[in-house]
Amino acid sequence: MSWERGRKCSEARRSPWATSRGVACAQTLNWRLPPKVLCGCLAIRRLVMVRFHFKRGLRFLENGLVWVLQRRSATGKIMFEEESGESPSQALTVSEVYEKYLGEHWRVDESSLGPGKELMFSTPKDIRALGDRDAECAAMRGDYLTKLHQRLVAEGERWRCVPKLFTHHLKNIARERGDKKAPGWSTVWNWWKRYEATRCITKLADHRRTGRTRDVVQFSVFEEVIAEVFLTPQKQPGKTVCDAMEDRIQRINEGLSGESKISTPAKATVYRWLKDLNHAVVLRAREGKEASERQMRGTMQGLRVNRILERYEIDHTPVDVLVVCKLTRMVLGRPWLTLVIDRKSRMIAGFYLSFHAPSAYSVLYALRMAILPKDDLLKAIPGLHNPWPVRGLPRLIATDNGMDLHSHALETFCMDAAIELLFCGVAHPEMKGAIERLFGTLSRDLFHTLPGTVFASIDQRGDYPSGDLAALDLDTLTMILVKWIVDKYHCTPHRGLGGNTPLYSWQEDEASTSIDLPAYPRQLDVMVGQSANRTAFKYGIEYDCIRYNSDALLSFREEKKKSPIVEIRVYEHDVSFIDVLDENLGEFIRVPAVDQAYCQGLTRHVHLMVRQEVNRRFGNQWQQQQLLEVKREIQAMVAAAMKAHKAGKRKQAAAQSMVDSNDVLNQHKAAFEGARRPSGMDSEEFLHTVPSASPLPKYTWESHV
Repeated sequence: MSWERGRKCSEARRSPWATSRGVACAQTLNWRLPPKVLCGCLAIRRLVMVRFHFKRGLRFLENGLVWVLQRRSATGKIMFEEESGESPSQALTVSEVYEKYLGEHWRVDESSLGPGKELMFSTPKDIRALGDRDAECAAMRGDYLTKLHQRLVAEGERWRCVPKLFTHHLKNIARERGDKKAPGWSTVWNWWKRYEATRCITKLADHRRTGRTRDVVQFSVFEEVIAEVFLTPQKQPGKTVCDAMEDRIQRINEGLSGESKISTPAKATVYRWLKDLNHAVVLRAREGKEASERQMRGTMQGLRVNRILERYEIDHTPVDVLVVCKLTRMVLGRPWLTLVIDRKSRMIAGFYLSFHAPSAYSVLYALRMAILPKDDLLKAIPGLHNPWPVRGLPRLIATDNGMDLHSHALETFCMDAAIELLFCGVAHPEMKGAIERLFGTLSRDLFHTLPGTVFASIDQRGDYPSGDLAALDLDTLTMILVKWIVDKYHCTPHRGLGGNTPLYSWQEDEASTSIDLPAYPRQLDVMVGQSANRTAFKYGIEYDCIRYNSDALLSFREEKKKSPIVEIRVYEHDVSFIDVLDENLGEFIRVPAVDQAYCQGLTRHVHLMVRQEVNRRFGNQWQQQQLLEVKREIQAMVAAAMKAHKAGKRKQAAAQSMVDSNDVLNQHKAAFEGARRPSGMDSEEFLHTVPSASPLPKYTWESHV
């Protein structure tokens, strides 16, 4: 029995269908193959179906030589280098590699198989990838080859080209199939030659030509030119390639004569070759590795978050609206918006709107709003119809990897609140995909519908006069943003939530989630401050040349013989007070500045400007009256800058005055302690310096909707 089975398998191996690929293709077309052939195909299935992928480092063995795959060229060829370096490198097409591999001239080195980062090609297409017409044509030709082979085997003939014998059998086969005309013996033999090397039925399909022939010499010159000129970071245009080819061919022809000279290809031909280059290779060479990876990356399954408060994402963006001064109605510029979003529910947890550049300070104030409940805020702002239930301490915060965010204040805040801090990679916005998507929604649905909006490009802007139509001050913009968040965005179905709204997703998980809040809300005020250590002397604590003292601070000196070193928290928005840690009670106590006349309502940025100007004028011989005088001058300069003709100076002045969303919301909710603007900006003296002008009509949310 084993001998009989081996004889059948031996006969089947001589059949043109003796490949597993042929069996798969035949079974796909419901062919009835002879049992001998089917048996033989099943017997050698494991020998011919070796599957591999082209990747960097793949090795082929050839008579003692080891060919290592290095890269893929822009023209689609695969570059191989001999491992020892004794043989020149080869540039082969995919078909040529498959021919060497299936013809057993090359053998795959099994030690080089396995997953790789750069998957270049897969196995060739099968008959199912062909069209119906091509599949029927390949099946017909395969049927002729099969039946012809069977007849020759039955007569004891070897498989060789015998024109007279082929013609006789082909006529009988055509008569059995019902074909009107039998194919010629030379045609069938050409079919066999195409099929013999790879034993793949797809080779029997018609090979349609494009109508154009490619000059091999011209194309080799083209490959050299694009490697030197086109595939470079300089991003040279196609015209440079045409000029370089013309110059290269001209120099080559100087050493040739007569008919051996190379003709210069037409520019249309060069541009067509450039168009056919591999896009991924061209993009990597001209744009760089990171840019090509960003453009070529695929969208797979995103980050999975199981519950609310598991991951907060934070990012900054300039607001696409020009904001005007509330008093002078002059354009200040575009403020910065810091947003906090819950990844699971897509709810906006908090925000911070200001004119100063993004920093850890912006993140801390946005987190402060995100953690605290917002019930009092919603009651203080009229016209809101839906709740804003987001509150609580998150488990993880994902933010940018900028140097300004790698600050001690932010790291200390997360450490004190037991929050994991994650710095996402540079130039990888997909790591914070939810908030990046939210910025696009916010611009399209809100900012671009407001007067004074700005656009990403000149083409999008057209003739729109953003500066002339700007009418929103920071107060109004903050109120509109709150209204949009609470009554529009949170109540709009979200595709990423399966059609549910962010508000519904939060409320659905809220009942099964333990929401932690700080036991003492004032702790958040202390945690957003900058930490420092200072010695408590009898005159108090000195920080940035400002002295702070109180009876509670003096009691620290009664417990220790030497002046104690204490931990303090200072704030950017106000220098009139600091918080000092009482180690015995484990609490921070508030210590006011001694000179309240100078410090009241003064930001730290303006204070440092005052100190710098005083040192420049008077050196170390300065008096308190001089300090107050310079303070008034600095505030006057800020007020003048608010009215400057250049928008850049006005925006810088707004940043120095620390006007932000906390200041706006503080006006509506007294319990919400936010940043305060300098007193000089609100004084009667400042109001008299503003020239009289007809104010623009106030823009409200009701007029917008």
